[in-house]
Amino acid sequence: MSAVLSLGEILVDWVCTTPGAELDRAQIFTKAPGGAPANLAVGLARQGVSIGFIGRVSDDAYGNWLLNVLEQDGVNTEGVIVDPHAQTRMAYVVTTITGDRKLAEFTKIACADARLEPLDLKPHLFAASSVLHFGSISLIGHPCAEATKQAVELAHIHKLLVSYDPNVRLGLWPSPEVCRMKILDTLSWADLVKINLDELEFLTDSRSFEAADQLRQEYGIPLLIVTLDADGAYFTCRAGNKHVPGFKVQLVEATGAGDGFTAGVIAGLLPHLERQSDRRVKLQSMTVDEIVPIIRRANAVGALTCTRAGAIPALPTTEEIDNFVEQMAAQASS
Repeated sequence: MSAVLSLGEILVDWVCTTPGAELDRAQIFTKAPGGAPANLAVGLARQGVSIGFIGRVSDDAYGNWLLNVLEQDGVNTEGVIVDPHAQTRMAYVVTTITGDRKLAEFTKIACADARLEPLDLKPHLFAASSVLHFGSISLIGHPCAEATKQAVELAHIHKLLVSYDPNVRLGLWPSPEVCRMKILDTLSWADLVKINLDELEFLTDSRSFEAADQLRQEYGIPLLIVTLDADGAYFTCRAGNKHVPGFKVQLVEATGAGDGFTAGVIAGLLPHLERQSDRRVKLQSMTVDEIVPIIRRANAVGALTCTRAGAIPALPTTEEIDNFVEQMAAQASS
């Protein structure tokens, strides 16, 4: 069985190969597997974590390819439903001159990931796991929103740690306000929440660390992390808060960096959750000093992901992470 379950979308990223070109001028694209929960699943698998994916894929050439991508990396696909009546969701991505990723457009009609139903869930998978991860995209419409809520309820019944990536993608929501209210309404479901600085501002109208502290306290979140790109990450928890500096790398493309970071956090937390009957209680008891090295290593995962193109193709292995951390430590001491 899988130590972690990741629920949500897996899709095809079409990434423009011309930096700085907007979608109306883009000519050439590369195809890559993507979708935040799928990225996280592969990121964990490459770190040696047993991981299962929960979602729907289309029974078309793209869907079969995406399912094969998961299985090739050792992701358990017992929780995946192949849907013959759906299509694979496509995301069209452009990048800035410096390589920063800009989501330009999504397909939205009859996409397989949005058709996940409560009856698709397999309760025995939750009984054998330690962590459930999900994102806000699966909360946008029916029936996937109901399936996601039921998955969280199953996680709470079995006292799993619940990880939540709000992952704001306004192009998929009816309006920014609907998106904001849904995310705020569901923050209390989670034990671990990861957002970036833009998402902090979207939710609180502020980019300050104090706003992050207030958000965590208001919604009773045991651990809230704000990623800061190359500047690392800030975390706030019951025991305190701290900024953990990041790593400077040559940016190729930032696609999947946040998902790689979250995979690093979950992988780092898992040893602390072993043989714990209530993972939320354990997370609440962790000290700042215990959390700092987990965030530092997660920063390394995110940085490494930025050095290659694509999301899933760029996610590093444990060996690559270890080598990078050792190299950065050696440079810092020289």
